Amino acid sequence: MTTPGQQATRAAFEAALRSGASAAHLEAAVAAAFPRLQAFREAEDLILVAGESRRLLVRRVGENRFVTGEVASASASTNMLDAGGEAERDLDGLIREIATFANS
Repeated sequence: MTTPGQQATRAAFEAALRSGASAAHLEAAVAAAFPRLQAFREAEDLILVAGESRRLLVRRVGENRFVTGEVASASASTNMLDAGGEAERDLDGLIREIATFANS
């Protein structure tokens, strides 16, 4: 069961990603849904920042597929996602991961 807040977050993410838009287009939706996080673009990817140096890197790799990687580095770049070993998520999994990241 999902709450109205979760449904609104999913709808905002879906709207941001229409027409195959990259993960970078989630910047405003993430900022609205998770105000404790800082969100910024790096090329077509998204970097979410919690605290001083925790970062969640997000890249869209398909219609409903995203790869993510969490790092504890103030200088992390989404180029780190090129190395492999990252987690792959669908949109619901991505939203859950961001929520967990924001609350940890």
